[in-house]
This record gives sequence, structure tokens and C-alpha cells, in this order.
Amino acid sequence: MGAARRPRAATGATMNILHVLSQYEVTGAETYAATLTAEQARDGHRVTVVSDTLHTPVDAEFLAMPIGKRDYPQRLRNVLALRRLIRSRAITLVHAHSRAASWVAYFATRFSRVPLVSSLHIMQSPHLSTRLFSVYGEQIVSVSRNVRAHALEQLGLPAQRMHLVRNGVDVGRLEAAPACAEARDRLGLPPAVPVIAMVGRLSGRRTAVAVGAVADVFPRVRAAVPGAILLVVGGMKMPDGFLALVEAVNGRLGDGAVRHVGHQRDVVPFVAAADVVIAAGRSAIEALSVGRPVVAAGEASYEGVVCEETADDVMRANFGDFARSEPPAPEAVAADLVALLRDPARREALSAWGRAFVRRIYDVRVTWGQLRDIYEAACAAKAPARRRLGLEPA
Repeated sequence: MGAARRPRAATGATMNILHVLSQYEVTGAETYAATLTAEQARDGHRVTVVSDTLHTPVDAEFLAMPIGKRDYPQRLRNVLALRRLIRSRAITLVHAHSRAASWVAYFATRFSRVPLVSSLHIMQSPHLSTRLFSVYGEQIVSVSRNVRAHALEQLGLPAQRMHLVRNGVDVGRLEAAPACAEARDRLGLPPAVPVIAMVGRLSGRRTAVAVGAVADVFPRVRAAVPGAILLVVGGMKMPDGFLALVEAVNGRLGDGAVRHVGHQRDVVPFVAAADVVIAAGRSAIEALSVGRPVVAAGEASYEGVVCEETADDVMRANFGDFARSEPPAPEAVAADLVALLRDPARREALSAWGRAFVRRIYDVRVTWGQLRDIYEAACAAKAPARRRLGLEPA
């Protein structure tokens, strides 16, 4: 059940917005774009999404295009196709969500009245071409302070065009999640057994996090909290040997100790059924909004229990995805989980704090308001360039 739809704000013109992504599996960029497009549509704007694939429902028209294919002949075809789309749909502004998407969108919007805004969802690797010229457009958005710092220091992007706008989530939908007992009943989980949910991709650099949690962390938790269950929610792309690992751990701990439920279009019921959630990035934010305590373990760092005392560092690192550190000792991670499982009063306090924290900082209505101002700045920045080129009167 989502938040109530509301009419478009009285101020500001209606826009035709084009979001460009390069996606082969569900990532934070995809779910971010889906949440943002829904809010933009609620605000009265027309939205189109272009990507290789899209697995998350969007409140917009989706057009498949191989944006992620980086060979130059295909990139040229993508540029021309995107330019035709921009003209035929009278697109007001293009918003790109990856380097590949920004590259194509940059050349598709040059010598036109259409501005480009790029969101940096990850720390992008430096390229020589980045130093020679920026493909990120008139305005650039980063989802965390570490991503912003990396873009300034390693990519050389201009500080005056960089903005910090955090991931936006649909607080209304997430806070309407079922109660724990109801969620467990729907999923066939025991009502009184301690449950940990690990949510997120299993591919790429997150493979090591998932493998460590199953092989090294959870057996320690199970020894301290008999009967505990680990739900592994994710796996659109499965790492080699992961299912065999789950089977081996279950052979030692008992069938059903680790339950791999695979990729889920809607993870909310699984999060709602858990006592504690292991997550990073958007998954961690969503779990907090559902009202579940979160242990932040990302592909770059372990941030531990998300609470008022750790919030500043956690936000800087985007819940563990963007802060280089040594891998945590399994004993330390297990100790954090065990302490939460044994302390229902602390879990309840963290639940209330987490929901308020997300409402204040990550509500998509807040982040869309910030982005709307950035869109306006991008449009204003493009107008002088057109006048310099003689394409519009002064």
C-alpha cells in the first residue's frame, strides 16, 4: 500500500523527464530511479525511462535500449536513438544514473536546449576521458559524502556543480509493511524463532559479504542463539558455489537454518518478518523505514549497528558501500547480531529511531524537492550556452 497520491505542486512547470540507466540486474540505481519516477509522476510530470533492462515496476514508460554496451559503434547508435527520442518526446531534461548512461546522454544533449543531470550512485573509476572533459552534464548529484569527495578528488569534477542528494525511498509504502507476526505467517516462518534477513545483491563485490555472513558469521550467531534463522534475500545473479555453501552450512547447523529465498521483486515482507536486517545502501534505508534494526555491512566497509551514535559515519559511507576498510572479524559482526537478538527493548527503540531518521533525511518527497531545484539550475545553466552558440536570442 503506497502513500496517497497528491496533485502537482502549484509552482514550477510540468516537465518531460527522461531517465537513462545501464542495468542488467536490480541495483540501488534502479530502485532509486523507480521511486523517483513515481514521485515525479505524482507531481504531474511526464516521465520516460530508458535502460538495457528494468526489473522494478516504474510509473513511467519504459523503452529498452542497450545503454550498457560500451563498444563505440553501439554507443553511436545509442546517441542517435536517444537524440531522436529527446526530439520526438519534447524532453525537457535528461537524468542519467551511471557513467555509461551519462556518456550517451551527454552527446545526445549537446547543441540542444535540453540539460543533463547525472547521479553518481557509486565511486566511479577515474578515466583519462573524465579528466579531458566531463560527460556528467550541467549538474551532478552524489548519493553520499564519500561519493562526492571521490568525484571531486579523483574525477576532478567541479565543486560548484556537485550536489549531495541522498537516496529517496517511499516512506508511506515502507511504513505500511505488515507486522512481524503477520509477515511470518504469510511466509510460513515460526512465530517465535529469531530471524535475521540479509538483503541485497549477491554479485560483484557483495559476494564476499554474503559468503562471509553465511559461512563465518551466522554459525557463530546460531551457536549463541539456538534456532536462529538466516533469510538470504537476493540472487538475480548467483555467485558460483553459493547454493552449495548454503547446503553445506545447513548440513552442519540443520536444514532450514539458512534459507535462500532468491531475488524478490518486493523484499518488504521478508524484511518485516525479521528481527534484524543485514544490509547496505538502499536496502538498509528501506529496512530502517520498515522499522527493523539494521547492521550495515557493505561491499566496502562494515559500519555495525545503525543508530544515532553511528548515523553520521553510516551516511557518509552509504551504509557500508563507499568507505574503504579492512574486512571485519566475523566474531565482531556476530556479536553485534547476537546482542540485538537478545535485547528486544533495544530493537524496539532502534525501530522507532530508524523510522524517524528515514522520514527526516531519505523520504523521496524531501529528495525530489532537492532535485527539483537542481533541475531548475541545470535548465538555467543550459540557456546561456545556447545564447553563446547563437541558437537563442539574448
